[in-house]
Amino acid sequence: MIINGRVWNPGEMRTSVVLKKREVATDAGGFHAATWTTLATVFSKWVNVHGREAWDAQAAGAESAATVTIRYRSDINTTCAVEKGGVLYEIVSVDDIQERHELLELKVKRWSPG
Repeated sequence: MIINGRVWNPGEMRTSVVLKKREVATDAGGFHAATWTTLATVFSKWVNVHGREAWDAQAAGAESAATVTIRYRSDINTTCAVEKGGVLYEIVSVDDIQERHELLELKVKRWSPG
């Protein structure tokens, strides 16, 4: 497969991540509480930001930012999260690469509750 003018190697997707979906429940006191449920465990290409991109992310308040590429899924959006190594990352943006429904590029940053 050719993506952005270069051959895409599926062997680059070797990092296992868990895709999570936020669900809001109401507790006995009437307060809303967000919980995370697992959608799927998938392999991804995980690239931490570096160089100029790291400075830009830090200036925007994104800590531990990364770009995660996974196979296309229609159920992923910015209300979902990615878990890697027990650390939860919120999805900042979702890009269906070339709108071909083959790969998704997710921009993520470490999730901070509150």
